[in-house]
Amino acid sequence: MSIRRRGIVRCALAVATSVLATVGLGVTTVAPAQADVNTSPNYLVVYDNNIENWLPASCADGYLFDRLLTYLKTRPKSPDIFTVQQISNQTQLNTLLKRLSDDLPGTYAGKIAIADPGSMGYTSTCGKLKNQQTNAVIYRSDRFTFEDSTSWRSDAPENYDTGVGGCQNLEPTRSSQDRVQNIAVRLHDNVRGEDVSVASIHWPTGTWYGPTCAPENMNEANQAMDRLGGTLKIVAGDTNAKPSSTNWWRNARDYGFRDPIAEQCGAAACSSAYNTTTNNRIDFVLVKSGNGFSNVATITEAMTGGAYSEHRAVTAYVNY
Repeated sequence: MSIRRRGIVRCALAVATSVLATVGLGVTTVAPAQADVNTSPNYLVVYDNNIENWLPASCADGYLFDRLLTYLKTRPKSPDIFTVQQISNQTQLNTLLKRLSDDLPGTYAGKIAIADPGSMGYTSTCGKLKNQQTNAVIYRSDRFTFEDSTSWRSDAPENYDTGVGGCQNLEPTRSSQDRVQNIAVRLHDNVRGEDVSVASIHWPTGTWYGPTCAPENMNEANQAMDRLGGTLKIVAGDTNAKPSSTNWWRNARDYGFRDPIAEQCGAAACSSAYNTTTNNRIDFVLVKSGNGFSNVATITEAMTGGAYSEHRAVTAYVNY
């Protein structure tokens, strides 16, 4: 038998052995795909999630954020941009950056709104980990070079207990609301050769009459993007306001932002399949100056094998 033929036989035997090893009781199991980096200059892989402090299993009430991290490993492309809300502090961000860099192709860096947020005064079995909340932008440092950043506070009515008065920065004295400190960065995309600006936002809840000021908060996010500039502008996060609340979503459209989920479902008010919380769609990726999207999804519990946060993540491939 020739050397070439022996090689062919060995290859055939190896393939047959592999197939037999993965077939049992008539069911073929396929190993999950592994993520690769996005090397295309034409689009960015973007994710957003309110990670609810990435709590340990002992006090997470079944919401295991590791499920989302494991899901990311199975996707064709690892995130280029990952905006997160309700991250505890700089220490937790550093841990998440290391985890992403270890688990996924690519190397990750990030900017946090407040490194050591004030206490929200919760009584929680998770202690300080849940009491500190702020926001961050995570990006692939092997693709992007950090250039600049800006941070600003989300607004609520002057009297946030009654919802009366003009919109102003939410800074109550009885509990920290550092969770509504937003952060935006300008990055140079070394693959594309252009700049992209990205904001991670978190607006006040109804407890503080936050939706009343959603239009002003969208206006301030748009201003932040204008300050930073860039070919592509992405505002992503937890608005605590539905698209129908106080016209903020319509204002965003007027500013030039597009909503990939709305374009996929065909309306601002999508079906419950697109909800990011139990009853509402309040988490968004909004894109200005882009040229369309692909691979748009709300990441459900069925996709990750179980609950990972009280907020579902949103993802899209965003075209330049």
